Amino acid sequence: MTRSDALQLLEQFASLQGRLVRNFLELYAPKDREGYRDAPKGTLSTDGRTWKCQRHGAGVVFVDLGGVRVNAHVGMAEYPEGMDGGRLFEYLDSLGLSVVIFGDREYDVTKFEMDQMIDDMVQGGLLRAITTKGRFPYRIFELVRSSSDPSDGGKSLDLG
Repeated sequence: MTRSDALQLLEQFASLQGRLVRNFLELYAPKDREGYRDAPKGTLSTDGRTWKCQRHGAGVVFVDLGGVRVNAHVGMAEYPEGMDGGRLFEYLDSLGLSVVIFGDREYDVTKFEMDQMIDDMVQGGLLRAITTKGRFPYRIFELVRSSSDPSDGGKSLDLG
């Protein structure tokens, strides 16, 4: 697989990262929620998949047995579904994708292009920028969700 729909992949990534982060926080209960210096290297199971997890910078990197990589870092406890171009690049690259499509544009799966795509999605109202709190303020992004449709648990996008 080399090409895919970017919005669908962002939703997939945000959901997966959120489940991994919540599972990690519950399982390991680190007290240091900024640098995770007290977080052990270990494994966890999410959605029937085994993930290795290891402290990395100001967060935790998760890698499944197939090499899929989710690098949750600054603000992960505060915003489990938060993303940035780097996180997205690592995830899409680990899936073997080289191009994603958003709107009528193709974006190469590079850090630069993922940053550009995120900026375009913010301008389009699909993502919103958030600055994390704490010792390491950092700008991340969240999918804009509709709170008006309770039947989908708030998972639909609010596009207008």
